[in-house]
Amino acid sequence: MGKVKIIASIGPSSSDIHVLLRMAREGVDGFRLNFSHGTHEEKKREISLIREVESRLGKPIPIIGDLSGPSIRIGEVPVYEVKRGQKLKIIPALKGDRNTIPLPSIDVFNALEEEDILLLSDGKIALRVEEVTLNHISAIALNDGVIKSRASIVVKGKEFHTSALTEKDLKDIEFCINNDIEYIALSYVRSADDVRALKDILGEKGREDIRVIAKIETKSAVSNLDQIVEEADVILIARGDLGMHFPLEEIPKLQKEITMKSLSRGKPVIVATQLLESVVYNPTPTRSEIVDVMTAVCDGVDALLLTDETTVGKYPIEAVRWLKRIIEAYEDRSCVKIPGVNETIYDKFAKGITLLAESMNAKIIAYTRSGNTARRLSRYRPATPLIAVASNIKVARQISILWGVKAYSKKVDNLGNIWDTIRDFLKQKGEIAYGDIVIMTIGLRKGTTDLVRIEMI
Repeated sequence: MGKVKIIASIGPSSSDIHVLLRMAREGVDGFRLNFSHGTHEEKKREISLIREVESRLGKPIPIIGDLSGPSIRIGEVPVYEVKRGQKLKIIPALKGDRNTIPLPSIDVFNALEEEDILLLSDGKIALRVEEVTLNHISAIALNDGVIKSRASIVVKGKEFHTSALTEKDLKDIEFCINNDIEYIALSYVRSADDVRALKDILGEKGREDIRVIAKIETKSAVSNLDQIVEEADVILIARGDLGMHFPLEEIPKLQKEITMKSLSRGKPVIVATQLLESVVYNPTPTRSEIVDVMTAVCDGVDALLLTDETTVGKYPIEAVRWLKRIIEAYEDRSCVKIPGVNETIYDKFAKGITLLAESMNAKIIAYTRSGNTARRLSRYRPATPLIAVASNIKVARQISILWGVKAYSKKVDNLGNIWDTIRDFLKQKGEIAYGDIVIMTIGLRKGTTDLVRIEMI
Protein backbone atom coordinates (compact mmCIF):
# COMPACT_ATOMS: atom_id res chain seq x y z
CA MET A 1 0.00 0.00 0.00
CA GLY A 2 1.35 3.39 -0.98
CA LYS A 3 1.43 6.23 1.50
CA VAL A 4 0.13 8.66 -1.14
CA LYS A 5 -3.29 7.48 -2.30
CA ILE A 6 -4.77 7.18 -5.79
CA ILE A 7 -8.29 8.30 -6.70
CA ALA A 8 -9.67 7.53 -10.16
CA SER A 9 -12.56 9.20 -11.97
CA ILE A 10 -15.13 6.93 -13.61
CA GLY A 11 -16.23 7.44 -17.21
CA PRO A 12 -16.81 5.54 -20.45
CA SER A 13 -13.31 3.99 -20.29
CA SER A 14 -13.74 2.59 -16.80
CA SER A 15 -17.43 2.00 -16.03
CA ASP A 16 -17.07 -1.76 -16.32
CA ILE A 17 -16.71 -4.16 -13.39
CA HIS A 18 -13.63 -5.87 -14.85
CA VAL A 19 -11.83 -2.58 -15.49
CA LEU A 20 -12.75 -1.25 -12.03
CA LEU A 21 -11.52 -4.45 -10.39
CA ARG A 22 -8.19 -4.26 -12.21
CA MET A 23 -7.80 -0.58 -11.34
CA ALA A 24 -8.48 -1.29 -7.66
CA ARG A 25 -6.02 -4.19 -7.67
CA GLU A 26 -3.40 -1.95 -9.31
CA GLY A 27 -3.71 0.55 -6.47
CA VAL A 28 -6.81 2.75 -6.71
CA ASP A 29 -7.97 3.71 -3.20
CA GLY A 30 -11.13 5.65 -4.10
CA PHE A 31 -13.35 6.59 -7.02
CA ARG A 32 -14.84 9.90 -8.22
CA LEU A 33 -18.21 10.39 -9.88
CA ASN A 34 -18.41 13.52 -12.05
CA PHE A 35 -21.94 14.96 -11.92
CA SER A 36 -21.16 17.22 -14.88
CA HIS A 37 -21.77 14.18 -17.08
CA GLY A 38 -24.28 11.34 -17.03
CA THR A 39 -27.62 10.65 -15.40
CA HIS A 40 -28.50 9.58 -11.88
CA GLU A 41 -29.33 6.14 -13.22
CA GLU A 42 -25.83 5.84 -14.65
CA LYS A 43 -24.32 7.06 -11.38
CA LYS A 44 -26.40 4.54 -9.41
CA ARG A 45 -25.03 1.76 -11.59
CA GLU A 46 -21.46 2.99 -11.07
CA ILE A 47 -21.96 3.11 -7.29
CA SER A 48 -23.23 -0.46 -7.39
CA LEU A 49 -20.15 -1.54 -9.33
CA ILE A 50 -17.81 0.17 -6.85
CA ARG A 51 -19.55 -1.51 -3.91
CA GLU A 52 -19.17 -4.85 -5.69
CA VAL A 53 -15.44 -4.20 -6.17
CA GLU A 54 -15.18 -3.30 -2.48
CA SER A 55 -16.92 -6.53 -1.51
CA ARG A 56 -14.78 -8.71 -3.77
CA LEU A 57 -11.48 -7.20 -2.64
CA GLY A 58 -12.42 -6.85 1.03
CA LYS A 59 -11.11 -3.31 1.35
CA PRO A 60 -13.01 -0.07 2.06
CA ILE A 61 -13.34 2.11 -1.05
CA PRO A 62 -14.71 5.66 -0.74
CA ILE A 63 -16.78 7.43 -3.39
CA ILE A 64 -16.50 11.15 -4.13
CA GLY A 65 -19.50 12.88 -5.69
CA ASP A 66 -18.11 15.86 -7.62
CA LEU A 67 -20.79 18.52 -8.10
CA SER A 68 -21.01 20.43 -11.37
CA GLY A 69 -21.30 23.82 -9.67
CA PRO A 70 -22.07 26.97 -11.65
CA SER A 71 -19.80 25.88 -14.48
CA ILE A 72 -20.31 27.53 -17.84
CA ARG A 73 -20.63 25.11 -20.73
CA ILE A 74 -21.51 25.41 -24.37
CA GLY A 75 -24.62 23.67 -25.70
CA GLU A 76 -25.00 20.78 -28.12
CA VAL A 77 -22.88 20.79 -31.29
CA PRO A 78 -21.59 18.20 -33.75
CA VAL A 79 -17.94 17.36 -33.12
CA TYR A 80 -15.81 19.46 -35.46
CA GLU A 81 -12.31 20.83 -35.89
CA VAL A 82 -11.44 24.51 -35.84
CA LYS A 83 -8.28 26.02 -37.27
CA ARG A 84 -6.27 28.94 -36.02
CA GLY A 85 -7.64 32.15 -37.52
CA GLN A 86 -11.07 30.65 -38.20
CA LYS A 87 -14.04 32.96 -37.52
CA LEU A 88 -16.80 31.60 -35.30
CA LYS A 89 -20.18 32.86 -34.13
CA ILE A 90 -21.32 32.53 -30.53
CA ILE A 91 -25.10 32.61 -30.08
CA PRO A 92 -27.40 32.53 -27.01
CA ALA A 93 -28.89 29.09 -27.64
CA LEU A 94 -28.98 25.45 -26.56
CA LYS A 95 -27.90 24.00 -29.91
CA GLY A 96 -25.49 25.06 -32.63
CA ASP A 97 -23.88 23.78 -35.80
CA ARG A 98 -20.42 23.73 -37.40
CA ASN A 99 -20.46 27.49 -37.76
CA THR A 100 -21.90 28.51 -34.40
CA ILE A 101 -21.11 27.86 -30.75
CA PRO A 102 -24.25 27.84 -28.57
CA LEU A 103 -23.96 29.49 -25.14
CA PRO A 104 -27.05 28.67 -23.03
CA SER A 105 -26.18 31.16 -20.24
CA ILE A 106 -27.76 34.49 -21.22
CA ASP A 107 -26.03 36.25 -18.30
CA VAL A 108 -22.59 35.18 -19.51
CA PHE A 109 -23.45 35.98 -23.13
CA ASN A 110 -24.51 39.51 -22.16
CA ALA A 111 -21.34 40.01 -20.08
CA LEU A 112 -18.91 39.26 -22.91
CA GLU A 113 -16.89 42.16 -24.30
CA GLU A 114 -14.55 42.75 -27.19
CA GLU A 115 -11.02 41.39 -26.61
CA ASP A 116 -12.26 38.87 -24.02
CA ILE A 117 -10.35 35.57 -24.25
CA LEU A 118 -12.56 32.48 -24.07
CA LEU A 119 -10.97 29.17 -23.06
CA LEU A 120 -12.82 25.98 -23.99
CA SER A 121 -12.25 22.41 -22.78
CA ASP A 122 -9.80 23.24 -19.96
CA GLY A 123 -7.94 25.68 -22.19
CA LYS A 124 -7.42 23.35 -25.16
CA ILE A 125 -9.09 25.93 -27.43
CA ALA A 126 -8.72 29.71 -27.12
CA LEU A 127 -11.01 32.24 -28.81
CA ARG A 128 -10.81 36.02 -28.85
CA VAL A 129 -14.00 38.09 -28.99
CA GLU A 130 -13.84 40.53 -31.91
CA GLU A 131 -17.37 41.93 -32.12
CA VAL A 132 -20.41 41.97 -29.84
CA THR A 133 -23.96 42.45 -31.14
CA LEU A 134 -27.40 41.86 -29.63
CA ASN A 135 -27.88 38.50 -31.37
CA HIS A 136 -24.41 37.06 -31.74
CA ILE A 137 -20.75 37.44 -30.88
CA SER A 138 -17.97 37.13 -33.44
CA ALA A 139 -14.79 35.40 -32.29
CA ILE A 140 -11.58 34.16 -33.84
CA ALA A 141 -9.79 30.91 -32.98
CA LEU A 142 -6.29 31.46 -31.59
CA ASN A 143 -5.24 27.84 -32.08
CA ASP A 144 -6.29 24.57 -33.69
CA GLY A 145 -8.61 22.29 -31.75
CA VAL A 146 -11.75 20.18 -31.61
CA ILE A 147 -15.07 21.53 -30.36
CA LYS A 148 -17.43 19.09 -28.64
CA SER A 149 -20.82 19.37 -26.97
CA ARG A 150 -20.95 20.52 -23.35
CA ALA A 151 -17.34 21.74 -23.39
CA SER A 152 -16.47 23.94 -20.43
CA ILE A 153 -15.88 27.61 -21.17
CA VAL A 154 -14.01 30.16 -19.06
CA VAL A 155 -13.66 33.87 -19.69
CA LYS A 156 -10.02 34.56 -18.81
CA GLY A 157 -9.65 36.98 -15.94
CA LYS A 158 -13.39 37.14 -15.18
CA GLU A 159 -15.53 35.53 -12.51
CA PHE A 160 -19.31 35.49 -12.58
CA HIS A 161 -20.87 35.89 -9.16
CA THR A 162 -23.45 33.15 -9.14
CA SER A 163 -24.45 30.84 -6.30
CA ALA A 164 -21.95 28.06 -5.64
CA LEU A 165 -24.87 25.60 -5.54
CA THR A 166 -27.17 25.37 -8.54
CA GLU A 167 -30.57 23.67 -8.75
CA LYS A 168 -28.85 20.72 -10.37
CA ASP A 169 -26.34 20.57 -7.51
CA LEU A 170 -29.16 20.41 -4.95
CA LYS A 171 -30.63 17.39 -6.74
CA ASP A 172 -27.19 15.80 -6.96
CA ILE A 173 -26.61 16.40 -3.23
CA GLU A 174 -29.90 14.64 -2.50
CA PHE A 175 -28.74 11.77 -4.69
CA CYS A 176 -25.41 11.57 -2.82
CA ILE A 177 -27.24 11.50 0.51
CA ASN A 178 -29.69 8.80 -0.60
CA ASN A 179 -26.87 6.66 -1.97
CA ASP A 180 -24.61 7.07 1.07
CA ILE A 181 -21.62 8.59 -0.71
CA GLU A 182 -18.62 9.36 1.52
CA TYR A 183 -17.48 12.73 0.13
CA ILE A 184 -19.08 15.59 -1.80
CA ALA A 185 -16.72 17.85 -3.75
CA LEU A 186 -17.87 21.46 -4.10
CA SER A 187 -16.91 23.13 -7.38
CA TYR A 188 -16.04 26.78 -7.99
CA VAL A 189 -15.72 27.62 -4.30
CA ARG A 190 -15.14 31.33 -3.79
CA SER A 191 -15.36 31.68 -0.01
CA ALA A 192 -15.87 29.77 3.23
CA ASP A 193 -19.56 30.73 3.01
CA ASP A 194 -19.90 28.44 -0.01
CA VAL A 195 -18.54 25.51 2.02
CA ARG A 196 -20.79 26.37 4.96
CA ALA A 197 -23.82 26.45 2.66
CA LEU A 198 -23.19 22.82 1.65
CA LYS A 199 -22.48 21.77 5.24
CA ASP A 200 -25.72 23.44 6.36
CA ILE A 201 -27.69 21.40 3.82
CA LEU A 202 -26.04 18.19 5.00
CA GLY A 203 -26.71 19.18 8.62
CA GLU A 204 -30.39 19.83 7.93
CA LYS A 205 -30.62 16.33 6.43
CA GLY A 206 -28.86 14.82 9.45
CA ARG A 207 -25.86 13.81 7.30
CA GLU A 208 -22.92 15.60 8.88
CA ASP A 209 -21.10 12.29 8.40
CA ILE A 210 -20.62 13.13 4.71
CA ARG A 211 -17.34 15.00 4.33
CA VAL A 212 -16.95 18.11 2.18
CA ILE A 213 -14.11 18.65 -0.29
CA ALA A 214 -13.46 22.25 -1.37
CA LYS A 215 -12.07 22.54 -4.90
CA ILE A 216 -9.62 25.41 -5.25
CA GLU A 217 -9.97 26.55 -8.86
CA THR A 218 -10.79 30.29 -8.88
CA LYS A 219 -8.98 33.52 -8.02
CA SER A 220 -11.46 34.17 -5.22
CA ALA A 221 -10.72 30.77 -3.68
CA VAL A 222 -6.99 31.52 -3.65
CA SER A 223 -7.64 34.94 -2.10
CA ASN A 224 -9.87 33.41 0.60
CA LEU A 225 -7.81 30.25 1.08
CA ASP A 226 -7.23 30.58 4.84
CA GLN A 227 -10.94 30.70 5.64
CA ILE A 228 -11.81 27.95 3.15
CA VAL A 229 -9.16 25.63 4.60
CA GLU A 230 -10.57 26.15 8.09
CA GLU A 231 -14.11 25.30 6.96
CA ALA A 232 -13.53 22.42 4.53
CA ASP A 233 -12.73 18.81 5.46
CA VAL A 234 -10.45 18.25 2.46
CA ILE A 235 -8.80 20.58 -0.07
CA LEU A 236 -8.62 19.66 -3.77
CA ILE A 237 -6.24 21.59 -6.03
CA ALA A 238 -8.02 21.68 -9.41
CA ARG A 239 -5.10 22.68 -11.60
CA GLY A 240 -7.06 22.70 -14.85
CA ASP A 241 -9.33 25.58 -13.89
CA LEU A 242 -6.59 27.32 -11.90
CA GLY A 243 -4.56 27.37 -15.09
CA MET A 244 -7.32 29.28 -16.85
CA HIS A 245 -7.44 32.00 -14.19
CA PHE A 246 -3.71 32.36 -13.47
CA PRO A 247 -0.62 32.47 -15.71
CA LEU A 248 0.56 28.89 -16.22
CA GLU A 249 4.00 29.64 -14.76
CA GLU A 250 2.32 30.48 -11.43
CA ILE A 251 0.55 27.11 -11.07
CA PRO A 252 3.51 25.18 -9.51
CA LYS A 253 3.97 27.91 -6.90
CA LEU A 254 0.23 28.02 -6.16
CA GLN A 255 0.09 24.24 -5.83
CA LYS A 256 2.90 24.25 -3.29
CA GLU A 257 1.43 27.18 -1.32
CA ILE A 258 -2.05 25.63 -1.17
CA THR A 259 -0.56 22.29 -0.14
CA MET A 260 1.58 23.73 2.65
CA LYS A 261 -1.19 25.96 3.99
CA SER A 262 -3.68 23.08 4.06
CA LEU A 263 -1.34 20.51 5.60
CA SER A 264 -0.20 22.96 8.29
CA ARG A 265 -3.84 23.14 9.42
CA GLY A 266 -4.29 19.39 9.36
CA LYS A 267 -6.43 19.30 6.22
CA PRO A 268 -5.83 16.53 3.66
CA VAL A 269 -4.86 17.63 0.14
CA ILE A 270 -5.73 16.10 -3.23
CA VAL A 271 -4.00 17.20 -6.44
CA ALA A 272 -5.90 16.78 -9.71
CA THR A 273 -5.81 17.38 -13.46
CA GLN A 274 -3.32 16.38 -16.16
CA LEU A 275 -1.15 14.23 -13.91
CA LEU A 276 -0.54 11.74 -16.73
CA GLU A 277 -2.37 13.46 -19.59
CA SER A 278 -0.33 11.75 -22.30
CA VAL A 279 -1.58 8.35 -21.08
CA VAL A 280 -5.00 9.29 -22.42
CA TYR A 281 -3.56 8.34 -25.84
CA ASN A 282 -0.28 6.54 -25.08
CA PRO A 283 0.55 3.71 -22.65
CA THR A 284 3.66 5.48 -21.30
CA PRO A 285 3.82 8.90 -19.59
CA THR A 286 6.26 11.63 -20.54
CA ARG A 287 9.35 12.40 -18.46
CA SER A 288 7.93 15.77 -17.44
CA GLU A 289 4.73 14.10 -16.16
CA ILE A 290 6.80 11.80 -13.98
CA VAL A 291 8.61 14.84 -12.54
CA ASP A 292 5.24 16.56 -11.94
CA VAL A 293 3.87 13.59 -10.00
CA MET A 294 7.14 13.23 -8.08
CA THR A 295 6.92 16.88 -7.02
CA ALA A 296 3.41 16.44 -5.62
CA VAL A 297 4.43 13.25 -3.80
CA CYS A 298 7.49 14.91 -2.25
CA ASP A 299 5.35 17.89 -1.18
CA GLY A 300 3.42 15.45 1.00
CA VAL A 301 -0.05 15.51 -0.57
CA ASP A 302 -2.51 12.89 0.60
CA ALA A 303 -3.85 11.76 -2.75
CA LEU A 304 -3.56 12.16 -6.51
CA LEU A 305 -6.70 12.24 -8.66
CA LEU A 306 -6.79 10.87 -12.19
CA THR A 307 -9.42 12.49 -14.44
CA ASP A 308 -9.33 12.13 -18.25
CA GLU A 309 -6.75 9.36 -17.90
CA THR A 310 -9.41 6.99 -16.50
CA THR A 311 -12.66 8.51 -17.82
CA VAL A 312 -12.01 8.77 -21.56
CA GLY A 313 -8.43 7.56 -21.89
CA LYS A 314 -7.40 4.52 -23.91
CA TYR A 315 -5.20 3.19 -21.09
CA PRO A 316 -6.97 3.60 -17.70
CA ILE A 317 -5.24 0.62 -16.10
CA GLU A 318 -1.81 1.67 -17.36
CA ALA A 319 -2.43 5.16 -15.95
CA VAL A 320 -3.08 3.71 -12.49
CA ARG A 321 -0.12 1.37 -12.77
CA TRP A 322 2.25 4.19 -13.73
CA LEU A 323 0.95 6.50 -11.02
CA LYS A 324 1.47 3.77 -8.42
CA ARG A 325 4.96 3.09 -9.74
CA ILE A 326 5.98 6.75 -9.46
CA ILE A 327 4.47 7.08 -5.99
CA GLU A 328 6.35 4.02 -4.73
CA ALA A 329 9.62 5.36 -6.12
CA TYR A 330 9.36 8.58 -4.12
CA GLU A 331 6.97 7.97 -1.23
CA ASP A 332 9.78 7.77 1.34
CA ARG A 333 10.32 11.47 0.61
CA SER A 334 6.64 12.17 1.27
CA CYS A 335 7.04 11.95 5.07
CA VAL A 336 7.12 15.74 5.09
CA LYS A 337 6.91 17.23 8.57
CA ILE A 338 4.80 20.36 8.13
CA PRO A 339 4.85 22.75 11.14
CA GLY A 340 1.38 22.71 12.66
CA VAL A 341 -0.87 25.74 13.05
CA ASN A 342 -3.61 26.01 15.70
CA GLU A 343 -2.84 22.58 17.17
CA THR A 344 -5.30 21.29 19.76
CA ILE A 345 -4.40 19.12 22.73
CA TYR A 346 -5.57 16.10 20.70
CA ASP A 347 -3.30 17.11 17.80
CA LYS A 348 -0.33 17.28 20.16
CA PHE A 349 -1.29 13.89 21.57
CA ALA A 350 -1.15 12.45 18.03
CA LYS A 351 2.17 14.18 17.35
CA GLY A 352 3.62 12.61 20.48
CA ILE A 353 2.44 9.15 19.42
CA THR A 354 4.06 9.63 16.01
CA LEU A 355 7.40 10.66 17.52
CA LEU A 356 7.27 7.78 20.00
CA ALA A 357 6.49 5.23 17.27
CA GLU A 358 9.35 6.47 15.10
CA SER A 359 11.81 6.32 17.99
CA MET A 360 10.76 2.72 18.80
CA ASN A 361 10.21 1.60 15.18
CA ALA A 362 6.70 0.66 16.26
CA LYS A 363 3.53 0.21 14.24
CA ILE A 364 0.74 2.63 15.09
CA ILE A 365 -2.72 1.15 15.54
CA ALA A 366 -5.64 3.54 15.89
CA TYR A 367 -9.21 2.61 16.77
CA THR A 368 -11.51 5.43 15.72
CA ARG A 369 -15.24 6.13 15.73
CA SER A 370 -15.33 9.38 13.76
CA GLY A 371 -12.03 9.06 11.89
CA ASN A 372 -10.46 12.00 13.71
CA THR A 373 -7.81 9.90 15.46
CA ALA A 374 -6.62 8.60 12.08
CA ARG A 375 -6.74 12.10 10.57
CA ARG A 376 -4.61 13.54 13.35
CA LEU A 377 -2.02 10.79 13.14
CA SER A 378 -1.86 11.01 9.34
CA ARG A 379 -1.32 14.77 9.64
CA TYR A 380 2.09 14.18 11.22
CA ARG A 381 3.25 11.82 8.44
CA PRO A 382 4.66 8.98 10.58
CA ALA A 383 7.56 7.06 9.05
CA THR A 384 6.20 3.81 10.56
CA PRO A 385 3.05 1.91 9.44
CA LEU A 386 -0.28 3.50 10.42
CA ILE A 387 -3.18 1.05 10.67
CA ALA A 388 -6.60 2.47 11.47
CA VAL A 389 -9.58 0.38 12.53
CA ALA A 390 -12.88 2.24 12.24
CA SER A 391 -16.05 1.34 14.11
CA ASN A 392 -18.09 1.46 10.87
CA ILE A 393 -17.54 1.03 7.16
CA LYS A 394 -18.33 4.64 6.21
CA VAL A 395 -15.54 6.02 8.39
CA ALA A 396 -13.18 3.29 7.15
CA ARG A 397 -13.90 4.37 3.58
CA GLN A 398 -13.34 8.04 4.36
CA ILE A 399 -9.97 7.56 6.04
CA SER A 400 -8.77 5.28 3.22
CA ILE A 401 -7.66 8.30 1.16
CA LEU A 402 -5.60 9.81 3.99
CA TRP A 403 -1.83 9.76 3.65
CA GLY A 404 -0.30 6.54 4.99
CA VAL A 405 -3.51 5.10 6.47
CA LYS A 406 -4.30 1.40 6.01
CA ALA A 407 -7.97 1.26 6.94
CA TYR A 408 -10.20 -1.52 8.24
CA SER A 409 -13.73 -1.67 9.60
CA LYS A 410 -14.48 -3.54 12.82
CA LYS A 411 -17.24 -2.85 15.32
CA VAL A 412 -16.24 -3.53 18.93
CA ASP A 413 -19.24 -4.18 21.17
CA ASN A 414 -17.38 -4.79 24.43
CA LEU A 415 -15.08 -1.81 25.03
CA GLY A 416 -13.64 -3.58 28.06
CA ASN A 417 -11.93 -6.04 25.71
CA ILE A 418 -11.11 -3.53 22.98
CA TRP A 419 -7.33 -4.04 23.12
CA ASP A 420 -7.60 -7.81 22.74
CA THR A 421 -10.29 -7.59 20.06
CA ILE A 422 -8.32 -5.19 17.85
CA ARG A 423 -5.06 -7.08 18.36
CA ASP A 424 -6.62 -10.42 17.38
CA PHE A 425 -8.41 -8.85 14.41
CA LEU A 426 -5.19 -7.37 13.00
CA LYS A 427 -3.30 -10.62 13.58
CA GLN A 428 -5.89 -12.37 11.40
CA LYS A 429 -5.43 -9.70 8.73
CA GLY A 430 -1.65 -10.22 8.79
CA GLU A 431 -0.94 -6.63 9.83
CA ILE A 432 0.86 -7.52 13.06
CA ALA A 433 2.86 -10.58 14.07
CA TYR A 434 5.00 -12.02 16.84
CA GLY A 435 7.82 -9.65 17.80
CA ASP A 436 6.17 -6.47 16.50
CA ILE A 437 6.16 -3.42 18.73
CA VAL A 438 2.81 -1.65 18.48
CA ILE A 439 1.46 1.57 19.89
CA MET A 440 -2.31 1.36 20.16
CA THR A 441 -4.37 4.50 20.53
CA ILE A 442 -8.11 4.84 20.93
CA GLY A 443 -10.62 7.63 20.68
CA LEU A 444 -13.41 6.32 22.90
CA ARG A 445 -15.36 9.56 22.82
CA LYS A 446 -16.34 10.70 19.35
CA GLY A 447 -13.86 13.22 17.97
CA THR A 448 -11.19 12.61 20.62
CA THR A 449 -7.90 10.70 20.93
CA ASP A 450 -7.51 9.86 24.58
CA LEU A 451 -5.90 6.46 25.31
CA VAL A 452 -2.56 4.93 24.36
CA ARG A 453 -0.88 1.58 25.01
CA ILE A 454 2.54 0.20 24.05
CA GLU A 455 2.87 -3.54 23.55
CA MET A 456 5.22 -6.13 22.07
CA ILE A 457 3.27 -8.84 20.27
